[in-house]
Amino acid sequence: MPNESMNGAGPAEESVGPFRVLDTATRRRAGYVYLGVAGVAALLTLASGVSAMWLTAVAPLVIFAAFQIAGGWRIKVTDMEAIAIAREQASFEAGHASGTLGFRGWLAKPVWQILVFAAGPAPDKQALITVDGLTGEVLGTYEEEVEEP
Repeated sequence: MPNESMNGAGPAEESVGPFRVLDTATRRRAGYVYLGVAGVAALLTLASGVSAMWLTAVAPLVIFAAFQIAGGWRIKVTDMEAIAIAREQASFEAGHASGTLGFRGWLAKPVWQILVFAAGPAPDKQALITVDGLTGEVLGTYEEEVEEP
């Protein structure tokens, strides 16, 4: 029985294997595709001899491509690094923590939002700490007492 623990009491913990956080740098590829389409559209417009007004259809593609390329950040701080930074930032001894990747601003800069609980069987404090995904800088903290139900 490969899925039972040594004492036969229940299932053993299994590793689900490595996982990866998608990197927003892949947005650059989409931006280059938009630029290519804009270039082809501009060439076809100029070669066909139609009114130059049709080039205004190319402008939104170029603007959108620039936006995609500028927003293609390479995330430099991993989730585990962000959790370690958040644990150090908390004013209490940290126990469990979890993180989610979010984005801020027009260029969608990556930020980790880390929820940290105080150590112990029934945590009495929790904190939400925001860590920049590019530099590891702490952008904000919010701590509060956990009310008992």
